[in-house]
Amino acid sequence: MPPTPASVVEQWQSLPRTVLQDKVRQVVKRRDAEAKQIWTQVRAHSVLAAQVRGALSALRAEVKGTRDEVMWTMWIDQARAVLDATDKPAAAADKPAAAADKPAAADKPAAAGAEPAPEQPAPVKPVEKPTPVKAVEKPAPVEKEPVAAVRKEPVAEITFTPEPVEKPRTAPPAVPPVLFQAPGA
Repeated sequence: MPPTPASVVEQWQSLPRTVLQDKVRQVVKRRDAEAKQIWTQVRAHSVLAAQVRGALSALRAEVKGTRDEVMWTMWIDQARAVLDATDKPAAAADKPAAAADKPAAADKPAAAGAEPAPEQPAPVKPVEKPTPVKAVEKPAPVEKEPVAAVRKEPVAEITFTPEPVEKPRTAPPAVPPVLFQAPGA
């Protein structure tokens, strides 16, 4: 029977750093639904989540410069996204529970002879209107005269004159053969 994500998290909490890095590498490589569940379970344990983030960083440094760097970086980023995600439904579920605690606190018996004070909302600051910013006036567009009308003197034409062709180079005269002397002679 394969281990559940919760049992994986329990096992990972007691592993040394190098073994944890190997386990993280294996789960990053899997990229399946169970791997996402494992990252979600790890996210619930802040200390283990920090250790796993460190292992992911070490894995990224390890694959840097390899031919599979892009693939591993994508996988690591996906795992990191699941680790860094916040629980929106859980946060919304906690808010009604916190709201339910407030009325219970208001139901406490008040001091003898005193009436319960009505709840007052927090004071609201008035919104200040922003001061208008004066627009910088742009100068009126000046009509430009055509370039030819502005210049009244003739413009010298640029002409290209190729340099005279040199006499083609020929191979140097034949080099006399070099005689090698045998060593020791």
